[in-house]
Amino acid sequence: MKNTFFFLCFSITAIAVQAQRPSSAAQIPKDREAMKAKMDLLHTAYLTEGLELSSSEAKAFWPVWEEEKDAMHAIQDSIQSIQKAIKQESLTVADSDALLQTYLQLSIRKVELMNEEMLKVSEILGSQRAMRIPSLEREFRLQMVKTREQRMSPEDRKALGKMGRAHE
Repeated sequence: MKNTFFFLCFSITAIAVQAQRPSSAAQIPKDREAMKAKMDLLHTAYLTEGLELSSSEAKAFWPVWEEEKDAMHAIQDSIQSIQKAIKQESLTVADSDALLQTYLQLSIRKVELMNEEMLKVSEILGSQRAMRIPSLEREFRLQMVKTREQRMSPEDRKALGKMGRAHE
């Protein structure tokens, strides 16, 4: 019964996530597509350089990385759908309990996926370089935030605040 209910909640969440995505590439703004493509290229270059990947390592690394990234995005989308559903005031206690169980299972799966990725990457690059990935990821995000802030006007920078969030 519990597994059936979990499957039903997960299915509904997956359908809701798919329903929120644009059905064709034409519906996504081109500047957003271009920005995402540019960010992906910058990210790829940053990791390639930071990990000092040889061409053979890169051929093995990037397919694993992309596969895991896609799986992680799917889990994150499901978690966000649950977080949005929780905000509804019309949820019953049973609905909230079911969503909580689904959320917890997705959170566990997310950690498992991160661990699996680290193991796969360490088989390709070795543990020392694999362990550099989290700090390289953090450095890349910080570098992108700083670049974005430098392009903003001083007024906009002040409005967003130190952490990049609007003041309320």
